[in-house]
Amino acid sequence: MLIITLLSLTMTTCDRLKDNPLYVGTWQNKDKVYVGDVTYNTTTTLTLTESTFQEIYVMQRDNSSTITTILGLKGSLEVNGSEMTFKLNAVGECVKDGLNQCTSEVQWFAKGTATYNTYIQYLQETIEGEFEADEDYLWLVRDRNNDGDTEDAGENIEFERL
Repeated sequence: MLIITLLSLTMTTCDRLKDNPLYVGTWQNKDKVYVGDVTYNTTTTLTLTESTFQEIYVMQRDNSSTITTILGLKGSLEVNGSEMTFKLNAVGECVKDGLNQCTSEVQWFAKGTATYNTYIQYLQETIEGEFEADEDYLWLVRDRNNDGDTEDAGENIEFERL
């Protein structure tokens, strides 16, 4: 019994030493977008390490398993207290199959490529935001369109840990 207790304490201490900040992990948010009479289901998957991020948006028509489009963003991440700075260095889009339909695979395009340059006209390379995280949820607020507020769709999101 003493050995089990000692091993348990040792494992707990080791686990604490390797613990990551609460924001580190893979997070997901699901939402609906309405465009006229068409409803789309969106899934945003955000993977954060201590120094990088990868964010993948998947859009599907409601009641369909067919992927309409994918947008991927990845780059470096800086964290200072409750503030995060996302610095984009690659964009991604879905890989098409033989029928020219999106698959769930993402093809990445580095900064400086023609595809990256096309997307960056509509995106910001650096986005700052504030966050709160616990074991199960990440609340992230970012001014994604640089209009001075965080009231637009997709700027105030609660993610659930996967």
